[in-house]
Amino acid sequence: MNVRQLEAFQAAMTAGSLTAAAGLLGVSQPAISQLIGQLERSCGFDLFTRAGTKMRPTREADVLYAEVQRMFIGVGRVANVAKALRDQTWGAVSVAAFPVFTRRALPEIVTTFCVNRPDVRFSIDSMRSRSLIDAVATQQIDLGFSILPGDRPEVDSQYVCSLRGVCILPIGHRLSAKRLIHAKDLDGENFVALGPNDHSRFLLDKIFEEANTTRRIQIEVGQSETACALVANGVGVAVVDPISVYNNVSPNFVARAFEPVMTFDLWIIKSKTARPFALIETFSEFALQTILRMAETEINVLQTR
Repeated sequence: MNVRQLEAFQAAMTAGSLTAAAGLLGVSQPAISQLIGQLERSCGFDLFTRAGTKMRPTREADVLYAEVQRMFIGVGRVANVAKALRDQTWGAVSVAAFPVFTRRALPEIVTTFCVNRPDVRFSIDSMRSRSLIDAVATQQIDLGFSILPGDRPEVDSQYVCSLRGVCILPIGHRLSAKRLIHAKDLDGENFVALGPNDHSRFLLDKIFEEANTTRRIQIEVGQSETACALVANGVGVAVVDPISVYNNVSPNFVARAFEPVMTFDLWIIKSKTARPFALIETFSEFALQTILRMAETEINVLQTR
């Protein structure tokens, strides 16, 4: 018993005659007769009774036909899944990113990617770069977006771009008319600083030290979005990554280019040891190109207003 014999049997049951079945499969009538004869010998019973050119299925044939139909429905499902995998419209992807990227940029990237892929499922998590590198290394997630390159041998780090830090000021601040804010301009200003655990804190402290500039740090925060909210409330000024102000609709602060230039690098972290999956590679490339477009348009516009 083989699939070709079952196809001939299904066609004969569906079409009602050997001639019509031959037309369905694009073969000759003798070929259909031969395949059904082979299937009958395999089964050990007749599938059709014949009277001249007419044929009627036996009751055994009816029972077998129901099973054959279920089998071909299953084969059809397998074929559909195979096609979806080939077209990369089916599957599951787990992604993690540092918190502000998860809230500001990643939803837009994933939403756009899924527009023509309704059967692709995403799992999205927010974690600090160190943690997500470990998560990719241990294959807890498929892909990570990090501000640090991976420092583990199990991961690959793909550099995406460097984003220039921006100075954010309350609306009506004395410096808001300037298009470029220098570190020296902020001498004596109330300043909202990121905490010592943030990777940019050391770089920013060094910039202000070299500029011989004193800031009045009254509040330290763990995340740059919190700094944006405090600046919007008029607490002080801050220097943050441009992703924090991307799509930020707050009318109470402005973003300006900042010098000396301080950059925030963005990396895509992938596993070296995970089994390959084309959908993950496709999403990774899509995300990379989308981020570059964001960097060239919206984010850079904020730096020059």
